[in-house]
Amino acid sequence: MSQGANGESNRESEPLLNGYSSFGSEYLDSRRPSSGLPSIARLRSGTITSIRSTYETVKEHMDKKKFAYLVLASLFLYLGFVGAFAPRTSLARDLRRIHASRLTDAEVYRIYLNALYSENHAGEHLKNYTSQLHGTGDAHVLDYTVSELRKLGFDPKLERYYPWVSEPVDTQVALYVDDTITFNATLKEECVAEDPSSCNLIEKRAYHGYSASGNVTSQYIFANYGSLEDYTFLLDNGVDIDGKVHVIRYGKLLPGLKVKNAELFGASGVLMYTDPYDDGRITKKNGFKMYPAGPARHESSIERGSVAFMNYFPGDPTTPGYPSKFPGTERLSPAGKVPTIPSIPISAKEIAPILQLLNGKGVRLGSGGNIDGFEYFSGPSDLNEQVKLYNQQHNSIIEITNVIVEISGIFSEYDILIGNHRDSWTAGGAGSPNSGSAVLLEIARGMSELLKHGWKPLRPVKLISWDGGELSMLGSSEYVENHAEILKRSALVYLNLESAITGSQFSCKSNPLLEDVIRNAAKYTDLGDGDEGTLYDEWKRATNLTNDHLDGIADYVPFQYHLGIPSASFEFSNNKTCDAVVPYHSIYDTYTWMEKFVDKDYRHHNTLAVLTGMTSLMLCEREPTVFKVHPYFKDINKWYQKWHQEVLSLFPSDRELRETAQTVADNLQGVTFNETILFDTQNIELNDLCTRDFATYEFYKKIRIYLQLMRANNKLKQIDQMFLTHRGLLERPWMKHSIYAPDRLTGYDVDVLPGLHEALLDHDRDGVLQWLSILLTQISNVKSLLQ
Repeated sequence: MSQGANGESNRESEPLLNGYSSFGSEYLDSRRPSSGLPSIARLRSGTITSIRSTYETVKEHMDKKKFAYLVLASLFLYLGFVGAFAPRTSLARDLRRIHASRLTDAEVYRIYLNALYSENHAGEHLKNYTSQLHGTGDAHVLDYTVSELRKLGFDPKLERYYPWVSEPVDTQVALYVDDTITFNATLKEECVAEDPSSCNLIEKRAYHGYSASGNVTSQYIFANYGSLEDYTFLLDNGVDIDGKVHVIRYGKLLPGLKVKNAELFGASGVLMYTDPYDDGRITKKNGFKMYPAGPARHESSIERGSVAFMNYFPGDPTTPGYPSKFPGTERLSPAGKVPTIPSIPISAKEIAPILQLLNGKGVRLGSGGNIDGFEYFSGPSDLNEQVKLYNQQHNSIIEITNVIVEISGIFSEYDILIGNHRDSWTAGGAGSPNSGSAVLLEIARGMSELLKHGWKPLRPVKLISWDGGELSMLGSSEYVENHAEILKRSALVYLNLESAITGSQFSCKSNPLLEDVIRNAAKYTDLGDGDEGTLYDEWKRATNLTNDHLDGIADYVPFQYHLGIPSASFEFSNNKTCDAVVPYHSIYDTYTWMEKFVDKDYRHHNTLAVLTGMTSLMLCEREPTVFKVHPYFKDINKWYQKWHQEVLSLFPSDRELRETAQTVADNLQGVTFNETILFDTQNIELNDLCTRDFATYEFYKKIRIYLQLMRANNKLKQIDQMFLTHRGLLERPWMKHSIYAPDRLTGYDVDVLPGLHEALLDHDRDGVLQWLSILLTQISNVKSLLQ
């Protein structure tokens, strides 16, 4: 090929190779040391020029709208890809991810159970709580509680109140025959060497909280349990009871109601004792040895207690319906809330010489008993046989302190509250109340471990140690009155630990709304080391899963009966057949008694800490509120059928009453067996939906489920409060709940549909009609709510 031909060929290709030939030349030149920097400059200038040229060309020819469409289409394709291939999630998981909660409910249960089953500090806590006298306002148990909670990483809040209380100065009881003292009671128990706590030298003489001061010397009578039936029997048999000191045995009625009845029937004072007969099978008379040698009650045991009228009005008697937040809080007279006559508790041993003088006088009263040498005659004693009762008490304003631990939740409402009071009548109080105090600290330990693992509960949890529980539920009542409106909006449940461990038989008392969740929690609760099965198995074997009603004397009273907050209480209590007698409120209720006769290795304490904690975790970790409405209305319907029959029997010819009563019955039947069953079924389905996985592009389904969840939870939160009345019960306006209230006549028991029942007891036609109308309105409102 000729040189000219070659040169022509190179010239033709030169435009095509333009930049590339230049780049190649510069690359070769760059390898020459003498020309490196100019070559790089030329390369950068050419590249920038090329980019600008390309951008200007695109800018001129590209339509802006089309460019926007292109961006949107790309974004849509990206989201579609993510939606199609991203992991499927449930609403339950999403709620936790949004709030940075790293634990599933299964992991929460596992960590809590491991924490409590691997260690048990209940015995250590119980000994520290019962090492010295710790009455209302005591600083020692307050400091211990706060210290232990801080060790667990909590920052407890201290909430103080200033109630009006009574404190003992002196109590005396003496028997006079012919103006000579023949017996002088010590009003103290005997020290037993095997139980160091029983020998506390600063123990006071036995007294009744809120008893009136007085100095009485008079004849006396025996009034059995001091019930209205007992007094009616005495009057029907012509026994002169007016102006006498009435000797009454504990049992069947609240102590305050016994004194209230004695006042009503003209007593000048009351002596109250515990008859071993009421301990059941485990008595000295039946061959059992007394404590500490055996399980029977020590004969010098004295049951202290409060004589405030707590089934009418708990809390500070001078601030009815509002809290005593300051020492200078305006106060009302306590008249009508505490007795006006003096009363003193005494032992079976020291009441014997007094009662023995009544033999053959008056009439035999009651079914007998086990007081040595006494044949259970009513008296009165002869004119020359008199008893002196001297009671001096000092009334004052003192400071009490509730200790509150708050664990924030993902939701800000629907609080689960767990509480127990820590004050006691003596240096003991191991069974009542400090077994519950020890359990409460163990629950706190389990939840502290959860927090270390990054737990954030779905709903808030509050752990509360009340003060002043023994005198008249002071701490819990003042707290409820102080936070009433907030609690109505936010509190979901209150769980109580009063007298948690006093025997071997598990018992549960609760609002029926909580029945199902407690049974489920019992399935997670092992007995002992797990080889004995679960608490659920034992509960079913012993009582067929019996769920009792709440009674009338515990710190759940202000929550359930005043605010309509569903409550529950868990206990291992005396089985009435072989368990040691519980020395309530005496100096023998000690950790020595606990370890020797009740819970040697504190396994029952551990079991109750697991059950209570698991119940609270199931309530706070499940998205739908785990209430079951049907058992609640089934209970209401059962009791209404009973009172309905009494309406028909008492007022057979009153057409208006009969028609109204039947309308209530029809509506209640419909709600019980239609709306509540359907509502519970829908909530079970909603729970399944909350845990069902959906693809990302199905996010709208989760929004719909979330809205259903909020509506269902809001309805369940309202149900119990829909049975509150502004007027309260007749003569007991503080008791607002129309379904449950402490029994008016006994105080200990619960009364179901109390307003209606009390009107029937009083044969009050207008009262019956009013309560039927109230119930009809409330049931109709609930029916509308559930639909």
